[in-house]
Amino acid sequence: MPFVIFEHMGDEKISTVVVGNHTVKSKFLQRDVKVDCYVNNTFTATDNLSLLLVNDGQDLVTMKFEDILDELYDGGEIGPLMVVSMHCSADRRNEYGTAKILDYNGRGAKAALYNQFVFEELLPFIRKEYSITSFKDKSFAGFSLGGLCALDIVWNHPHEFCKAGVFSGSLWWRDRDQDDPEFNEETDRIMHRQVQQGGYYPWLKFF
Repeated sequence: MPFVIFEHMGDEKISTVVVGNHTVKSKFLQRDVKVDCYVNNTFTATDNLSLLLVNDGQDLVTMKFEDILDELYDGGEIGPLMVVSMHCSADRRNEYGTAKILDYNGRGAKAALYNQFVFEELLPFIRKEYSITSFKDKSFAGFSLGGLCALDIVWNHPHEFCKAGVFSGSLWWRDRDQDDPEFNEETDRIMHRQVQQGGYYPWLKFF
């Protein structure tokens, strides 16, 4: 029996995905933001990498996201990619939201600051830390409120991003309480209204 065990040990797959754990000090959010960077160690900074930002990075740790990436690479389903996930704080309902409009209960008060964190602190940190001057393209994804936040950022920055991944997104986000007699499902949901009133950018894709 021991010989059988040793025989199969040599068949164990070695992961090519390395996870870099970082802390970004944010003056906008007034906190240290935990950031995990998932990078395939066979790629270099000159490999024309795509970038995927993901909110609620703590959930990717639970999912063992590096194993998921390994399977995708093995199957040839994705090309050179860097995934950067940002852990949320206890103030998640204020940092995630729609940057320009608060919900009816005043939530999302720090969403505009979170936007500034992404563009003025996070992206420069990634480029400097990994010596990457630019990315082939950028996408943003998230779950629940994190999905709403990702969609809001992509929709309002169509020349920075090309894809949004919205998983169980909090698209109920509204600026009028649904118990209000004047509540209108068609007009009071904030993200829906932004899309209806916004421009058309054919390169944007949503999942």
